[in-house]
Amino acid sequence: MRFPRELYQIEAHITQHLTDLRPAHALGLALWVYGTVLAKSACLTAILIEVVSFLPRNTARQRVREWLKDGRQKARPCDAHVEITPCFPALLRWVVGWWQGSTTLPLAIDAVSHQDRVVALVISVLYRGCAIPVAWHIVPAQERGAWMPHILTLIDHLVPAIPEGWCTLVLADRGLWSPRLWEHVRKHRLHPLVRIADGVAVRPLGRKRTVTPARLVAKPGHGWVGEAEVFGEDARQTATLIVIWGVGHKARWVLLTDLAPRQVQHSWYGMRMWIELGFRALKSMGWQWQKTRRTAPNRVARHWLVLAVATVWVLGCGTHEEDAERLHTTPDRLRVPPDLEAPTGPNEVSLFARGSSAARRQLGRGRLWQRLWLRPGSLPAPYPHIKMTVHRTPKPGHHTNLHPEPGTVP
Repeated sequence: MRFPRELYQIEAHITQHLTDLRPAHALGLALWVYGTVLAKSACLTAILIEVVSFLPRNTARQRVREWLKDGRQKARPCDAHVEITPCFPALLRWVVGWWQGSTTLPLAIDAVSHQDRVVALVISVLYRGCAIPVAWHIVPAQERGAWMPHILTLIDHLVPAIPEGWCTLVLADRGLWSPRLWEHVRKHRLHPLVRIADGVAVRPLGRKRTVTPARLVAKPGHGWVGEAEVFGEDARQTATLIVIWGVGHKARWVLLTDLAPRQVQHSWYGMRMWIELGFRALKSMGWQWQKTRRTAPNRVARHWLVLAVATVWVLGCGTHEEDAERLHTTPDRLRVPPDLEAPTGPNEVSLFARGSSAARRQLGRGRLWQRLWLRPGSLPAPYPHIKMTVHRTPKPGHHTNLHPEPGTVP
C-alpha cells in the first residue's frame, strides 16, 4: 500500500531518532503524527478524517487503534506492542541533537490530569515559551501511592542522554518538593531549582537565629539570596536560598538550588511556567488531549509519544521559519542552522502556533523541510524593579553583612 510521500519523510525522521522502534511501529507513529498535525488534534476521529484520502476508513481505524494496544489485545495477539521506556532517552537525544548555540538544558517536572481519569507525571524540556515532553508515567487518577518513585525512575532514564559537561537545570514546584528528589537530582550531577513552602524555617549561614522567609523579604519588589540551612519536616538542607517577591505578585517565591548565589538568577524559575504553556499546546491550543476518552495507562502513554513527536517537529518548523524571516529569505532556501542568536523578548505569535501552521502548509504541498533545529534563548535576565539583597557567608571570626546586589535596581 502506497502512502503519501510526506508521511514517509516523517517516518524517516522517526526511524533516525527513535532507533528502538520496529519498522512497523515507526510507520504507525508516523501515521499518527501526520494526522495529528493536519487535524490539529490527536483524537482518533479527527485523524481518520485526514487519512481516509489514502486509506479505506476501516483499514485506517484498525491501523491507528492497533498501534496503541498491548500485544495481547491486538487482532493478532502475538504481535509485539510499542515499548515506551526506550523512547525517553531517544527523545531527549533528538532534542539535544537539534539544540543550537547553548549547553544549558532546562528541564521541568510536573503533573497534569485528564479530568478524573488519569494523571501524567511528565519531565519536559523547556523551550522558548513551550515545553517538549521527553519522559512520562501515567497513573490512574484515583490510584493510591506515591508519585516520587516514578519521577526518580524517569530521571534515571534521561540521564544517559544528557551530554557530559552540559549544565542541566531541574525545576519543580513546591507540590513535588522532596528531599529524595533533591538528593537524586544532585546524585546525577544535575542542578535542582525547586520551589519550597513559604513557611519553612531557614537559617542563613553565619547567623544564629532561625527565621522564616517572610522575615527576609517582607514586601513586594524585594528579594534575598544566600547560603542557608533549610529545616523541613523530613530533612535539613544546606544550599543556596532565593526568596523573591515580584511586583504585582500575590506571594513570595522561596527557591532552593545547589548552584552558588553568584551562579544563579532569581528569574530562572520563571521558566517553569513554560510547562503550563506546553500543557496548553498538548490540549486546547494544539493536540486536544483533553478530548480523549482513553483511560488505560499503557495506551495513554503511547498516545503521549504521538504528542511529544508532533510537538518537537512543530517547534523545529517554527524555529526554521523564524530564522529564515530574520535572514530575509524563504525557509526552503535555509538548509543548515544559521549562526544566529535566539531573539529576546516575547513573540507576537507563539513559536508553537507558528510551527504548527508551517508544518500543515508543508504537508499540504507534499514536501517537508529536510533539516530542522531548535534555537534556545539565553536564560532569563534578572527581573527589573527588584532590589536583591545578597547574604555573604562570613569567614570565621567575621560578622555577617548584607550587601545589595549591584545593578538590580533600575
